Amino acid sequence: MVVGDDDPDHERRVVSAPVLEDGLAGRLAPEVLAGLGAVSRVSRALVGTGDLPALARAALAAMRDALHLECTALYLPDADGLPVLRRYVGDAAADELAFDEEAWRLAVAGGAPIVLREAASWLVANPFDPPARDWMILPLAGEERELAGVVIASARERIAVDPLGGTVLSLLGLQISAGIETARLRRALQQAAVERERRTLAAEVHDGLAQYLAVARRELALPEPDTERLREAVDAAHKIVRSRLQELSTDTPTGLCDAIRAAAERVKLPVRVSGSGEAGHEAVTLVARIVSEALANADAHAHATAAEVRYAARDERLELTVSDDGCGFDPATAPGVEDGHLGLTVMRQRARGFGGDCEVQSTPGAGTLIRLWIPL
Repeated sequence: MVVGDDDPDHERRVVSAPVLEDGLAGRLAPEVLAGLGAVSRVSRALVGTGDLPALARAALAAMRDALHLECTALYLPDADGLPVLRRYVGDAAADELAFDEEAWRLAVAGGAPIVLREAASWLVANPFDPPARDWMILPLAGEERELAGVVIASARERIAVDPLGGTVLSLLGLQISAGIETARLRRALQQAAVERERRTLAAEVHDGLAQYLAVARRELALPEPDTERLREAVDAAHKIVRSRLQELSTDTPTGLCDAIRAAAERVKLPVRVSGSGEAGHEAVTLVARIVSEALANADAHAHATAAEVRYAARDERLELTVSDDGCGFDPATAPGVEDGHLGLTVMRQRARGFGGDCEVQSTPGAGTLIRLWIPL
């Protein structure tokens, strides 16, 4: 719809949205190709792994370039739910938009793009400084037609509002709305994964300390405690606390290779890392923890002189191996949770909790190989 000097009585006209039929590019009019190009560029901008501000900036930049706009900004609703929106990203002047409630319900909540050629004080104050002569409000509808936000834009030249232009604007609004919802869901999932990982680490610290301190207490209760075993239990308790606190205070890199290399840098022995592919945040965190545990065992218990990590993330599956040249052991007789050794058990639990598995192959004198696989 358009409001301005082309409509002296401020009558609003809803732009129809014709269906664009498929066809060869050579048979499409240049205006149609330009519109499809705009939609495609915004789609590519929204398909990313960044956070909501980064995705929004990329989408606004693509929209600005595609439609020859001067300024674009994304506004999101205030917490109280009223038609008051605050600028989230963008280069518009005003930090807040306060819509007239009745005008908002009639004009903006309908979902059609509005192009204004006047101050439009009946709807909302002109947000640009100096006031824009030609500007646009693009409502963004969320789930169940709830308000997800609005895009405010200005242009040096008049914004096209013919049927094709209206269709393109409506499609862009739907895309950005979907991008907002997707980014928010991704952020919520990442926060849940981080919180779940912190709880897991806290349980490991508690359980590990309990096991090692139980060993120390048993030794102290003996008439002649084994000082060497007591020292080992205290040292192990200290090590697990230091290691877990270091993991909690260190941000896991977002990339799979970077996360594995960061885990490798925390041990003294040289580690070779090779592989290809990428994974999501939760899978990267899981892999980093398992690699960290495996390399810590190779360094502290196997007395290895070198280790290697190989990984491949493809076909919705991630496979990883950690091998070392240490002294090896017999998995059938290896100390377990009851002896205060949690590493192997924790690795298996982590992998199985993710829907995968982790197995250990080792022979005394022949090193250790740990195989991990998880679904992506």
